[in-house]
Amino acid sequence: MEPLDGIHVGDLEIRPNEHTVRALGHAVNLTAREFDILLKLAEHPGWTYSADQLAGASEDNEYSPESVSVLVSRIRKKLAAACATDVIETVRGVGYRLHGAVSAIEPQPPPADEADRELRDALWQLQEAVIDVERLGDPEYEREASELLEQARRALDERTP
Repeated sequence: MEPLDGIHVGDLEIRPNEHTVRALGHAVNLTAREFDILLKLAEHPGWTYSADQLAGASEDNEYSPESVSVLVSRIRKKLAAACATDVIETVRGVGYRLHGAVSAIEPQPPPADEADRELRDALWQLQEAVIDVERLGDPEYEREASELLEQARRALDERTP
């Protein structure tokens, strides 16, 4: 496949040269790390990749295999917001794989006011902090950070229409 053609998996379109993703015609804005992981999964839909393999998908290799679950969670949420769900499957004890089929759901509107956007930005910063804690390797700090992140997610879900 020519790189200019992009990669098509079900209703998911990934254009590596443009660094863009579309799901069911909706643009999906991913960070560089998220894009690297999705691209790796899309290169061979149905293949299962370990967290180590996905962490190594980035050219800079700056993140740990432990942070892959956070990044995959972000990708899933962004794809769901673009009307695509159940695209990435967790293979328990092994890793992750991309499904060829994408199912549609009703799109959720973005937060309406500035306070919601600020809360969402704070949540992303908290997720980055969790990744940093995971790099340190202290299970107690990692557990506490994960609990704080989950509390923040719940608060955001309650505020988002």
